[in-house]
Amino acid sequence: MSVNPVDRVSPYPPAPHRDDGAVFPRRREPESTLARQRARPAPETPAPGAGRPLPPEIAFLAAHGAPLVMLQYGATIARRQGVKADAALIAEGLIPEERFYRILAAELRVPYLEAPPALEPSESLEQDAARGYARLAEEPRGMRWLFAPRGDDIARLVGVTRSSAGRPLFAITRPSHFEEALRRSSSRRLAEAAAYSVERVAPELAARRALGGRAPIAFALGNLILLAAWLSPAGPLSRAAAALLALLFLANIGLRLYFCAIRKAASGAAPALEERDLPLYSIIVALYDEADVVPQLTEALDAIDYPRAKLDVKFVVECDDAATTAALRAAHLRPGWEIIVAPPGAPRTKPRALNVATPFLRGSLVAVFDAEDLPDRGQLRDAAALFAAADENLACLQASLFIHNHRRSWMTAMFCIDYAVLFDVIDKGASSAGLPFFLGGSSNHFRLSALRAVGAWDAFNVTEDADLGLRLARRGYTVRTFASRTQEQAPTRFAALVAQRSRWMKGWMQTALVHCREPSAYFADLGALRGVTTLALLAGGFIAPLHGPIFLLCLVHDAGFGALLAPRTLADGLASVLFCLIAAGGLAASAWPRAVAMGEADILWLWPALLRWPLWSLMLSLASWRALRELCVRPFYWDKTEHFPIAGARNR
Repeated sequence: MSVNPVDRVSPYPPAPHRDDGAVFPRRREPESTLARQRARPAPETPAPGAGRPLPPEIAFLAAHGAPLVMLQYGATIARRQGVKADAALIAEGLIPEERFYRILAAELRVPYLEAPPALEPSESLEQDAARGYARLAEEPRGMRWLFAPRGDDIARLVGVTRSSAGRPLFAITRPSHFEEALRRSSSRRLAEAAAYSVERVAPELAARRALGGRAPIAFALGNLILLAAWLSPAGPLSRAAAALLALLFLANIGLRLYFCAIRKAASGAAPALEERDLPLYSIIVALYDEADVVPQLTEALDAIDYPRAKLDVKFVVECDDAATTAALRAAHLRPGWEIIVAPPGAPRTKPRALNVATPFLRGSLVAVFDAEDLPDRGQLRDAAALFAAADENLACLQASLFIHNHRRSWMTAMFCIDYAVLFDVIDKGASSAGLPFFLGGSSNHFRLSALRAVGAWDAFNVTEDADLGLRLARRGYTVRTFASRTQEQAPTRFAALVAQRSRWMKGWMQTALVHCREPSAYFADLGALRGVTTLALLAGGFIAPLHGPIFLLCLVHDAGFGALLAPRTLADGLASVLFCLIAAGGLAASAWPRAVAMGEADILWLWPALLRWPLWSLMLSLASWRALRELCVRPFYWDKTEHFPIAGARNR
């Protein structure tokens, strides 16, 4: 950190300043001692009676009455965890962050600002937040800069200020208030960056541009024409349309069976990292209207087994969500856990909220959780070990999601079974095959460098997770699964379930339209084989629910009353073979992955819910056709899923 610009001497006398927030009474020292302390730099100075010198970033606290035992304890924790001593002291609750920085301001003989005024941020909010200082928009009492230093920057600032001939022209505040002042001073720019982050990096892959024209209408009309063609009485037209759907279904069936066969190869582990080798880890949780689940969420995050000084937790709330903000403030968050209020703007989506936090992340690794999540305690340690053992191309790790309220009804049970198939069979199989797969909206773990390289999340895509996984793959990054689990909650009302699935289907349609805008670029990025398999997997996610139930009914009708089992011509015979193969393969691709997933998740006892599989399929079909309509009339609308706290969810 360069401090040259802020150390100019003011000809005016220093403004009076009182250290009201000091937690320790300051010892009176002779003037000669104080003069010597101010004149020398701040290396690691031994504490009286101590065998090991105190780190310079906390050594100044001793002159303000801080117990030496506490300081040495904090220094010991810092050495063990591989962090700076100030971070250890604050994270372990040995000294409140505010009091630490008030004492620092008293040591430097500069004001402490509890509510910093407007700042003049540079062109990069990321750089401003990382370096911990910015110029004040105005100059109250001759001050020009605001500092919120950490670690080595504290030692440098103390040393330079002690050797300064005059009063430094800056003030001190704590890092959370500094970042809040940055966001407040550049709210419009932050809102634009959060909404258009992908457009600034890869405009051709931005959902807003891809869906801003007639593409959604053309897509909807194409599906309606396809449906009308294979239901039409014209034999050749109907057979052609049915054959097209059959080939797509067959490709999807083949992929499901293949992934089920190779899924075990996706599991893996890496040697655990020593505590001091663990990286700084950021966690983002986007919240809206989630006041009721805040206690459960904070308890779950607090239970994560990771050094506290290496956790950087960001809760992002909307500016009009006073209830959730109040609930977070009432939860008495741990040091290093910060509430970020998103600036007003559109679209009001989860990915935009995640993008608001991105410039202020301090960790080299980032995890995303949802409001109702209950992650495994060791999930961050497992992910960090896997990232450390892999090369830089590994951009993301996806943990499995498990529904913890599966006992509630047959719908939550079916939801639980579907999640088990998706995360424990399909995703693990695709990961093992080296194919792109579509991330879940939670328990994604990223390298921050890769996340920023692709423009982070697309604020206009309502399944930002699926889109991000594909964009990472197109930039040459790899995405893998790993053996960890996060418990989530399924909607308990039918209307909420349909609304959630409609949003997912709409997002997959958005993603397909975005990445198929330029087919040549798509296949150039992924290659022919990976491109075709990825497209088949993506299209199968919404084409099968759109057309599958009607296709199945026609198949049953033709088997009983048509020529399916008694073909009269060669064309009828080929069609019969194809459709019978789909019927047999579809049954296998439905039963085998479910049996495997239910066995691995230890939920085989949920099999009675499968008796209602026809109702579940009709629900998916209803959600898909609703999604097709919404794609045309309100493509970027985010239909939020409701969540409720569940007593004893972690023990289920």
